[in-house]
Amino acid sequence: MNTSLQEINSFIQTAVQGIPLIDDALQKLLYYAEKGATCTCKGQNPDTNGQERKSYNLGQDVFYQYLQFTTAPLSDSSPGDIVVITDDGHVACLNHVNASMKIYDTDGSHVGTIPLERESWDMTVVNNSAVAVTLPDFCCIDIFDIHNEQIVKSIQLTTMCFGITTLKNTLVVGCDRRTLIIDPQTTKVENTIDTGDYSPTRLCCFNGDIFYTVGTQCHDLFHYSHFNKNISKVQLPSRSLSMTTLQDGSVYVICDDSSVQHVSSDGKKYKRVTTKGLRSLGSTGGINYNPEQKKLVVTGDSITVFNEY
Repeated sequence: MNTSLQEINSFIQTAVQGIPLIDDALQKLLYYAEKGATCTCKGQNPDTNGQERKSYNLGQDVFYQYLQFTTAPLSDSSPGDIVVITDDGHVACLNHVNASMKIYDTDGSHVGTIPLERESWDMTVVNNSAVAVTLPDFCCIDIFDIHNEQIVKSIQLTTMCFGITTLKNTLVVGCDRRTLIIDPQTTKVENTIDTGDYSPTRLCCFNGDIFYTVGTQCHDLFHYSHFNKNISKVQLPSRSLSMTTLQDGSVYVICDDSSVQHVSSDGKKYKRVTTKGLRSLGSTGGINYNPEQKKLVVTGDSITVFNEY
């Protein structure tokens, strides 16, 4: 009898201690409901590293312009350049015409230049110090250490490769009528996604879902759902040049009509971005968002860095 009473007393005390936690959760839900936003609890999304993830309305002002710079090493840049920003704040800009990769700090200072021996197509961040570049004509992916300015690994494929992005610890590569999921450490192909008659030329990912475009004249943005394995598409006002995923899973797409379109995370709706510095970009090709830095970087005739509100 004494043991049973002790167990009941312990249960009551545990329940009472849990009341503040329940109240805190209810207050948080009420706060987000009043703001008209969606609450994503910590730990639910592995890509946020324990941070709460915001949810945006399409077209809302998410960023403000922080810095714009054009330096001598970039003066030979051409529209269509690809840009990425690493977790430690380095900006890498891929120049197709001059076959080189230029490295900057986000304050605009030029860190270094890596000459490329082969013609590249796309680039993505692998980790703080490494970026991966696709080389379609050679059916391979080169991984460079941007700190040491040298190639550290080359992944040979059996097919041409075009667009590339990163999903967690894997590379997502657009190839001839399929997308490959590759472990950059072992170079093993972990999964293959059939994309029909289309070859993904630009990609971005979030929580297993993949957005991609095909060809240079197509206005469609495709969405592969990791949940049901279905592929859907939405037609944009003009063809896309580059894209990046924001922290809520929605996508910024640069189109060749100089606009940035904000596409919903399910790939069904979009709205033009009117943020200063993004409403009319001119001859701009590359865009990339880094959730660790909370920065957006856009490149073309110059490099523009945006901070998140």
